[in-house]
Amino acid sequence: MLRFGLAILVAASCVSASPSPQLLGISGIKEAYNKVKSRLQCADMPNNGTCAILFDEDDCSGWQLAINEGYTELPTKTVGDFLGGSFIDNPKKNDAEAVLVRDGCVFVGYDHDKKSSRGLGDAIVVAAVGGHRYQNFDEDGFEDLDEEISSVDCVCKGFAFSKN
Repeated sequence: MLRFGLAILVAASCVSASPSPQLLGISGIKEAYNKVKSRLQCADMPNNGTCAILFDEDDCSGWQLAINEGYTELPTKTVGDFLGGSFIDNPKKNDAEAVLVRDGCVFVGYDHDKKSSRGLGDAIVVAAVGGHRYQNFDEDGFEDLDEEISSVDCVCKGFAFSKN
């Protein structure tokens, strides 16, 4: 695990936006390592058959919503969300920023739910092939549905790479 984390750290420092990665310094390297370590620690998949986990924030803070196989409509906002939201932060539509998908599963996030007169709308697909896959929705071409997902499908059976 340490070797894996170090490899990611070295890669991250090489693609740093700073003009000279050599000038990153010890504090910059330590900060980058802590970010990678935090990402790896917050993205633990339980062994209870969960297909995917949606996260409120891309650093896994805030709410988390375990998604089982099949179709799931995310909850609508509650009264607590409108009363400041800082003391009550429940899973809700149009708020997810990241997902962790179980190895062998496919996650599909939709802009709308099945009952919408506009149909399901735009969709993103995250397939976990060869290991669990963490995907931040504000990068890698998933930006259109960052904080825009209202419903999801998740499937772990029937694919050549599925574990079940």
